[in-house]
Amino acid sequence: MASSIDFTREGIESSYGKDAQRATSTFADEILSETRSKDTGEAGELLNTMLVTIDEAELGGFRKIPILGQVAVSIDKLRRRYQKVDAQIDEIIVKLEAAQSRLVADISMYDTMYTQNAQQYRELKITVLAGKKALADFRATQLPALEAEAQKSGDPMQAQLLKDFKAKLDRFEKRLDDLDRISVVTLQTAPQIKIIQNADQTIVDKIDTTISTTIPVWKSQMVIALGLSNQRKALDLQNKADDVTNKLLQKNAAALHKGAVDAEKANQRSVVEIETLEKINSELIATLKETVQIQKEGKANREAAQVKMRQIESDLKNALIENAQQM
Repeated sequence: MASSIDFTREGIESSYGKDAQRATSTFADEILSETRSKDTGEAGELLNTMLVTIDEAELGGFRKIPILGQVAVSIDKLRRRYQKVDAQIDEIIVKLEAAQSRLVADISMYDTMYTQNAQQYRELKITVLAGKKALADFRATQLPALEAEAQKSGDPMQAQLLKDFKAKLDRFEKRLDDLDRISVVTLQTAPQIKIIQNADQTIVDKIDTTISTTIPVWKSQMVIALGLSNQRKALDLQNKADDVTNKLLQKNAAALHKGAVDAEKANQRSVVEIETLEKINSELIATLKETVQIQKEGKANREAAQVKMRQIESDLKNALIENAQQM
């Protein structure tokens, strides 16, 4: 690639690397169009709505009433409440599965984006390296001859042409620096794609867990409530027979209370532990901080390289001038 670069071609200092730069811009537009066309928070909102609906259903056979506290609910009311909530949950599940399918498609799309981004990064780096090599070779081999020829001719017009050509080379060098910076932006895009992809995968996994585990457990509570209701009826009949049955009913009522309270406590427990959220949050913060640190180090290294390149260029120019004067 370096050997094919012709510095005498008109406009090379502004057109070099256009294809790689244009591909990067097109890739950024593709990412924006994909993310703009969908609501990324839909799946999470649906999942949260379903968990809140289940949590507030109070299907343990008791309901909370201000002042009175825990009050037993009739089995008919309990059954009607279950049927109403169950229909809502089924509707949410349908929407959740559709949202999950979209997330799975997005995860596959991000794999393609990651591969494309890596390819663009490699093309940009090769383009920059080829330009630097060609520029260094030209300045080391051909430019001294042009300078000697201009100095020997003593023609001010030829000297001006040489000056303009050197300015063109400087602009080409600035073009290489711009392309190098674009390659850094492309490199930074890679972890950003993975962060988004991993977040989508987390939601997909949580939807699977909720549909396959949380919902069946919740529905089993209705079965337990119906069984306990039939048990209460049998105990009521025995209570009318003698005092012994009455004592047994009291013991079973206490057991029922404990079972309902335990079931409600289990139902009130969050599916997602706060420790998990804290861990994810700390990992994301660490990722962002490390990315910023890498950016700062890269910027410092480029600035230091610029200073060294200017010194190298100055030393080379001085040496060339002295060499030309001694000839």
